[in-house]
Amino acid sequence: MNTPASESLALQSLALRLEAQDAKLPAMTSLPTRLAEATAVGRQITELGHLITEMGQAIEARVAVDPVPEHVLRAAWTYGEVADRTGQTVSALGALTDQLATLSHLGPLRGRPDVDQALATASQVIDEAVSTAHSELTKAGRSILTTVSIIDTQQARVEAARAHSTGALPRSEPFTMTAAVAAPVSLSLTRSR
Repeated sequence: MNTPASESLALQSLALRLEAQDAKLPAMTSLPTRLAEATAVGRQITELGHLITEMGQAIEARVAVDPVPEHVLRAAWTYGEVADRTGQTVSALGALTDQLATLSHLGPLRGRPDVDQALATASQVIDEAVSTAHSELTKAGRSILTTVSIIDTQQARVEAARAHSTGALPRSEPFTMTAAVAAPVSLSLTRSR
């Protein structure tokens, strides 16, 4: 079974991989305009496809256990969201390559009003596609970091509750104000798990 620590580390590793993929995307300041640039984009689509496959396998492995521990369920949920956002990135990159082909095909016919309009539209779609790809990977990374923070915080609370329970006063001790004050704290920790 995956521990909270192992889930947190796996998600952090995924966040780093997405960050590396984001760095490979075309820059907004230097948008691709030539069909030859679709080679790198196609390679990235393949890499992201492999990443989506891995996330699908991660989800499958995590929900196969019954009952699914909360931290594992939360991780599986995040893998699903990140796979969705990565898929949106792949879709945007597909649109980008499609429009690069349009630019290549219509470029020699430049000067005709209908062609110029189609070229302007293709350029706009390229701009939007690159922006969407960056945005989706950024949102995926944020989602991962949020989940990691939640898992790590819950684990810290569980460990604090365990430490507190091992240091608790024995039952034979007389009732004290310290015990009365400590009781609501342990209840809140139990509820937050």
